[in-house]
Amino acid sequence: MTSSRDYYGILGLKEGASYEDIKKRFRQLALKYHPDRNPRDPISEEMFKLVAEAYHVLSDQERRRLYDHKGHEGLKERGYRGFKRTEDVLRTFSSEFFDFLGISGTGSQRHPSRGADLCFQLELSRKEAANGARKNIQINIMEACPQCQGNAVKPTSTLQTCSWCGGSGKYNAASGIFTAAGECPKCNGKGSLRSLACDSCNGQGRREVKKDLQVDIPAGIQNNTRLKILREGDGGELNHDSGDLYVNIQIKSNTA
Repeated sequence: MTSSRDYYGILGLKEGASYEDIKKRFRQLALKYHPDRNPRDPISEEMFKLVAEAYHVLSDQERRRLYDHKGHEGLKERGYRGFKRTEDVLRTFSSEFFDFLGISGTGSQRHPSRGADLCFQLELSRKEAANGARKNIQINIMEACPQCQGNAVKPTSTLQTCSWCGGSGKYNAASGIFTAAGECPKCNGKGSLRSLACDSCNGQGRREVKKDLQVDIPAGIQNNTRLKILREGDGGELNHDSGDLYVNIQIKSNTA
């Protein structure tokens, strides 16, 4: 594996590390570099985002498989951009930060998050660029698993009381720099959870599929123009919003 960003190295782990080792190291480093513990320290804040990005990739089965196979560039090709702001990290990992308060659930905790934006390079002839065209393209996207409807759990499994909120659907606790209140992030306020992971998607809630799309090219489009197609990127985790698709236009100079 080659990569311009070594997520294993960021966490101080070797390739092949278990999920539990990845999660444990993330907790340690997130506490170490958390902005509340390092006020006005841009280096610590940047490390905090990198640690979160490394965990976000390596704790997810599909993202980790892509990273192990194609490295950081492979993730970028699929539209993965990591975290630009500390607020994005805190919102994305709300459930993991509940763990810091001493409330532990069972298994990997997942939460709704927006799907990744995707990029596709589309070549046009000069005539198509000048006159406009309708082009058919095919892309690989992540979509909700049809068996579990994107919920990541087996529909026929039994309901169990949520261990975080005791069935109330609400949570309120504080410890040190972490404060959490409001709707329980594990059961999304329902108070109960299905007990078994979906066997069709291995509890991921999504699967990779090929999708055919038609792209309308306006007349007079310029080389290197980027068209944005709303909600045609990866489907979100646990039925959150889909990302967007960006179509990069390349005009072939040697064609009519």
